[in-house]
Amino acid sequence: MKIVFYGDSLTEGVPGASFFALLREKLPGHTLINYGMGGDTVISLYQRIVTQGLLEPADIAFLWVGVNDVLARLSPLSPILKALLRQPWAKDPNEFRLHYRALLDAIRPYASRVVTVSPLLIGEVLDNPWNRQLGVLSAIVEDLSAAYAEVSYLDLRSIFAAKLATHPPSRFLPTNPFRLMIDTVFSVSDEAVDRTSARRGLHLTLDGVHLNGRGAELVAEAMFEKISEIQPDRYPAGPL
Repeated sequence: MKIVFYGDSLTEGVPGASFFALLREKLPGHTLINYGMGGDTVISLYQRIVTQGLLEPADIAFLWVGVNDVLARLSPLSPILKALLRQPWAKDPNEFRLHYRALLDAIRPYASRVVTVSPLLIGEVLDNPWNRQLGVLSAIVEDLSAAYAEVSYLDLRSIFAAKLATHPPSRFLPTNPFRLMIDTVFSVSDEAVDRTSARRGLHLTLDGVHLNGRGAELVAEAMFEKISEIQPDRYPAGPL
């Protein structure tokens, strides 16, 4: 079986801990390809996979993007950095819907099944303004996914919300985009990621956005469960 992953730094696994490495261990003998790239938005991901020829036949394609379309508005420095990196972002929900539909329409002809994944978090306080905006984008992803028989929706936000509800919240936010670069340099192992996460009082993320070890485990578990639903004869559902 061949599974392709399209997305941003959460898919790439840098900075932070990698769900992809955990999932690959769970699926030995199969081909897993990671096309995640840090900073990608719904617009820049579409441009990248189309112009770089990254669309290829797959049994399952995971599509996980959207957090950077909100993160770009968190800091005054972020739009400047996005412009330098040539990563335009959706300015409102309608523009996000338009470009997400284009992404789906580009990927669907190449994949037998597509799994869309909800944009995750900006900060572990679930009712902050940024997470409310991500909630709107997640609803759009779910709505668009329901229009196609071969597309399934994976609501990671609900899984993370249930876990975070049992912990005291940390108000740490990645307000400085250069801090993300520093985290990339110094988070050289999952242990280092988890130490930094704990120092910030975070539970599932390194910085409110990217995954720590436990967050990566949750994502890998949820994706494996989804693969098990799609291929029940090969992969009986169960914990990693």
